[in-house]
Amino acid sequence: MKIIRFLLVLVSIALAPAMAPQAAYAEELLPMPAKGVDGMWIEDWMRPSTGDLTKDRALAAAEGKVLAVFWERDGCEFCAQLHGYALRMPSLHKYVAERFYAVRLDFYGQKKFIDLDGVERTEQDMKLRHKVVGTPAIEFHTADGVEVLRIPGYVEPPVLKAAFEFVDTGAYKTTNINAFLRTRPLQ
Repeated sequence: MKIIRFLLVLVSIALAPAMAPQAAYAEELLPMPAKGVDGMWIEDWMRPSTGDLTKDRALAAAEGKVLAVFWERDGCEFCAQLHGYALRMPSLHKYVAERFYAVRLDFYGQKKFIDLDGVERTEQDMKLRHKVVGTPAIEFHTADGVEVLRIPGYVEPPVLKAAFEFVDTGAYKTTNINAFLRTRPLQ
């Protein structure tokens, strides 16, 4: 239910881009990331998956981090905004790089992976099981296997950073994302 509430907050924020124009954020952006041959954005902090999300989750836990699974696809306009704008902000880039173990899955991919339940599936089958309906989407999984938050789509940098903070600080253990966002300045 927390995911549904968070989705409602994100939709209301996403539908009001004029309220938070990109020019309003004062950070000088990092250089534009390159695109790989698969059409996906290359980020220095994103790890190649082992092909087994249970192992990726264990590697994250060994580093004291939460596994962040980024669902993206080639040609995704909002993925381009995520990587071409939000994640180029130095403070957000550094925060994600230092505190999360991030892997990427292809929304239309045919590669086989071991899913978090230990079953081998293609990326397309995994997206159906995970109920990922669009890109970008970011799932956060703790060492004990719990998905503690999902960001279903592009959100402006202040909301994105607050969502990462919600997970990183463990705030999900004591509050819901809506209450957490109300305590944050989202400018």
